[in-house]
Amino acid sequence: MVFDSPQWLWATALALIVPIIHLLGRRAIKPIAIPSLMWLDQFKTQDRRRNKLKEWLLVLLRMLVISLFFLSLAEPRISSKSKILLVDNAPVFWSQKKSWLPVALERLPKEIYTLRVRGGISLGTFRYDELEDALENWPASSAPLQDLEETTLISTGFTSLPSGASYYYLPKRKSLFNSSIALVSGNTREQAFTIVNGPHNGKWELRDSSKLIVEEFDSIVTIPWGSIPSDELFLTYTGDSIIEDNQQKLYRPSRLPIIAMNAKGSPNLSALPIDRNLTYTDATDLTQLPLKAILVLNGLSFIPDIVANEAYIILRMAGAQSENLEDEVLPVLDENFYKDHFIGASEQNRWPNPKRWSGENMTHLQPFLRTTGGIVLAGWQKIADGPTIYEQSFPIEDSDHPYYRALLQWASNQRLQTYKSELMNYGEDKYDANLKGLDEARVQYYSWSTTSEDINRSVLFWSESKIALALALFCALIALIFAKI
Repeated sequence: MVFDSPQWLWATALALIVPIIHLLGRRAIKPIAIPSLMWLDQFKTQDRRRNKLKEWLLVLLRMLVISLFFLSLAEPRISSKSKILLVDNAPVFWSQKKSWLPVALERLPKEIYTLRVRGGISLGTFRYDELEDALENWPASSAPLQDLEETTLISTGFTSLPSGASYYYLPKRKSLFNSSIALVSGNTREQAFTIVNGPHNGKWELRDSSKLIVEEFDSIVTIPWGSIPSDELFLTYTGDSIIEDNQQKLYRPSRLPIIAMNAKGSPNLSALPIDRNLTYTDATDLTQLPLKAILVLNGLSFIPDIVANEAYIILRMAGAQSENLEDEVLPVLDENFYKDHFIGASEQNRWPNPKRWSGENMTHLQPFLRTTGGIVLAGWQKIADGPTIYEQSFPIEDSDHPYYRALLQWASNQRLQTYKSELMNYGEDKYDANLKGLDEARVQYYSWSTTSEDINRSVLFWSESKIALALALFCALIALIFAKI
């Protein structure tokens, strides 16, 4: 037997007060001999023995009353081998658990369970009628759902279910569409979001902490950061039934500082919005860099190892001009760079068209510029677990050229794209796929339609604590009867 409140067991020692009071209350009686009543001695002896037995029975019953009362407060539990119950507390539907979880718990066999939730967390051992209270204030979790053998699993089936459980309990429902919000484009002044995995059937609401700022019924909503003083906003989409990921918390995007590392004799970049100019002599000059930045390596023929990490976006402009370039230079217009950023170039100032270059054919890059002969003069790549790199094999001749202003905007937005990972989305509903998998595996599962009547569940009345309390009352009643006899 185990106790949920074992501190009350110390109070059972109070039962010892009963025999102490009984012994202290006994007084010595001096017998007086009466000759005419001497023949009654044998009857008095029998009465005295009977009275002593009754007195000690009353003492015992009173001690039992006190002991059983405090035993009931200690909440005893008869220990037996418990079964493992795994409850899926995934965020989707967990905020609505009162509509389906009590019904699932009511359908469980009336036994003792070791209760587990996502992430392998064990909440303890409970009787079946105590499970709902144990889960009432437990939060949702996106941690993995463990695959345990000989387990009973309760889930709404939104996420993929493990295959090792012995029994599954799922509510009957239709598979629901869950929209996925994604960033379409963005810069420091505005961002645009849309639904990328299905039709647009709702409206957008943009709010700060106190008021509605934007209400939009189009498929794309634009966040005008330039005209909003708040640094935090809440974007809500009302087009699906999965409410748990319909609201996104947005933070004002900020561009990285632009640092130019200039080799000796490199071209002047005064026309570009450079935040800080440094002269590169050796690797010690790089210790002055901020932790995150856009680095313009002006006139360098290599990328220093110290900046070759994902905290930096690198624009390397070659300095050497060792060879003549006879072919015409053309843009690779399939690149989004030209559609999203390079706007407004005139016929006289279309894109860089150098006459000399370093001789580096940058075929390892996704090209921005290449010659009619197929030489890649400029392009970019994203290094796995490393920086985003733009390189060109010719120096900057005119820093006021719109191509380079567009290039800095492109570099700034590469960092803004990481915002996608901060958007909350719980993915597609796997309910139908889960049921199909259970049918194919011939695993026993139970499903039900949730109604308001289903939620009224019975509670086990005769718990161990109530039995102990009932026994205490019974002993008190017997003691009262004995005292009157």
